[in-house]
Amino acid sequence: MDEKQEVFSESKKPTVASKIFGGIGLSFVIMMFAVGVQFVVAVVMMIIPAFQYAIEAPGDVAYVTRKLIETIQDKNFMANLTVIATAVSAVVMLFFYWIIYGCKKPRHEKQYFREKVLTEKNALMFVITTVGLYFLALLISEVIGFISPATMESYNEMMDMAFGDNIMAMILAAVFLAPISEECVMRGLILKNLQNYFSVPAVIIIQAILFGIFHMNWVQGIYVLPVGAVLGFVAVKSKSVLPSIVMHMLYNSMSVVVGVLPKFCQTAWFYVIVVAVCTAAIWLIWKRMDKTAERAV
Repeated sequence: MDEKQEVFSESKKPTVASKIFGGIGLSFVIMMFAVGVQFVVAVVMMIIPAFQYAIEAPGDVAYVTRKLIETIQDKNFMANLTVIATAVSAVVMLFFYWIIYGCKKPRHEKQYFREKVLTEKNALMFVITTVGLYFLALLISEVIGFISPATMESYNEMMDMAFGDNIMAMILAAVFLAPISEECVMRGLILKNLQNYFSVPAVIIIQAILFGIFHMNWVQGIYVLPVGAVLGFVAVKSKSVLPSIVMHMLYNSMSVVVGVLPKFCQTAWFYVIVVAVCTAAIWLIWKRMDKTAERAV
């Protein structure tokens, strides 16, 4: 590299101000936009019944307020609201990710994804890693529940209010729609933006923290940190958001699977054993992949 190239390279390095405003600041804006989409949908869905009640009893504010509160407290209404808001968010965020990054993906990255990422060993790694992450999250939740039982109880009540007993709504929103929306935002738009300003380790850490903040409650915010970090690592290494979407779907579906397991599978000791086994399996597979790569060279 000659002197002119070195000067040009130095001028391209992001400043502290650009890292704060362009990297972290813009990432927060993207995150708030995603939250705003769901908020707008929720407001619209609440305005519709409010108008209906206002027509039923013109000028009776007390009646409209009481009926609207009853509607909001209805579990079926909240389940439908959650599904629709998540569906709209998934469509909007997928559209923006595709327009900004997806349709512009270079040919060599597509080829890398087909040849290096879509392999049986990687698929096995993704599955084992996701299972380990889910049980790690359960273990962290157990610790939070032990430290602050009231906090965990409030969190469980909030989750029950979102879906109630509507299992199909939960599966549709949590397993299929939410991962598309969240991954396009976090491992798509935000991660890509952060890569313009920070090193890979910093990008993975920052987007994981933002992922925790994105859930807007500190219980989820804590136990999703390892999940966000791993999904960020996978997105960087695979040069694609698709593996993280699939892993996120599998992760969210684990709640249904664990719910039908025997009682002993829902204890802290079992969580520890699963995390340990998954960690050992990942390490062994990784070592074998490294040896295979060395032989190929």
